[in-house]
Amino acid sequence: MASVSGTEKANGLAAEGRGKGNSDATVEDVQAELEKLRNDIAALTQTLASFGNGKLKEAGDRASQLGADVAEASAQYVDTARGSLAAAEQDLEAHIRSRPLQSVAIAAGIGFVAALLTRR
Repeated sequence: MASVSGTEKANGLAAEGRGKGNSDATVEDVQAELEKLRNDIAALTQTLASFGNGKLKEAGDRASQLGADVAEASAQYVDTARGSLAAAEQDLEAHIRSRPLQSVAIAAGIGFVAALLTRR
């Protein structure tokens, strides 16, 4: 068995390829194919970058919309709470006006209990 070098193998494969109807590949052909490949990779990179930027913008828009929705819901809850507190204040004021002595006694009792708790 004779040892065959890499160059001899490549020449043999090239000769086989020519025998099958393939044209001879020159250095210029290989360089042209590599340049085409580089251009294709560059185009693919640009396409992926633009796809990623589109997805990033879409996610940003969704986050902005979600933030706006949360802000609107929070404002509605604050308005509802203000309305409830205003109604409770009016009810308490009406109760105090209808029973002033009872209200003063309750306030004094609460003050006395608070004073006892803070002394300890």
